[in-house]
Amino acid sequence: MRNILGVLLIIIIGFTSSCEGRKTKSQALAEDIEEFKKTVNVQVEVYKPENYLEREVDTTLSNGFRVKIKAYTDMDNSVLFTKIKDTINYQTYYRNFKFDILVEKENKVIYNKSFDKQKANKAFKFNSNLVKGSELYNFDKLATLNAIQVDDDPSYTNTVVIDIVYTIPETDKVSYHKILINDKGKANFIQTEKH
Repeated sequence: MRNILGVLLIIIIGFTSSCEGRKTKSQALAEDIEEFKKTVNVQVEVYKPENYLEREVDTTLSNGFRVKIKAYTDMDNSVLFTKIKDTINYQTYYRNFKFDILVEKENKVIYNKSFDKQKANKAFKFNSNLVKGSELYNFDKLATLNAIQVDDDPSYTNTVVIDIVYTIPETDKVSYHKILINDKGKANFIQTEKH
């Protein structure tokens, strides 16, 4: 009988010590990771482009026009996209670009304009009044210059055509435009495609 009571006592002690609320190693680790995520905030800032960037084109077209385009990074204005992965807060700043267009015909300047984000918004009709879901929604705030180039199609005899592409980074939203500048220096801004 003493043996049975001894075994019973050992079993009771074993159960009480195993049920005293201790956590398993995996439970403790999972809780520690969650607590770490709450208390530690790592932030990574990325700028695209990282440094000042400038591209200049100076070309004479077969129709007699001379076109100079200069595009350069606006180091003071950018679009911020934030993404949190694990415990890291990635902040990516996509810098806006400014661009200058100079057009000459017979050595006479007929068009000379500079564009920053605000002037481009106005010229390309990117505005904040657009309804959510419309094709150009948020282009006024989020779109950045993706490309600018002279269209050297010989069928344009008395006109300079400049192709411009604006995109919203990290999305598939794209807006294609043309600036048509006639031999009198009058510019017409048209949207050709949008996605």
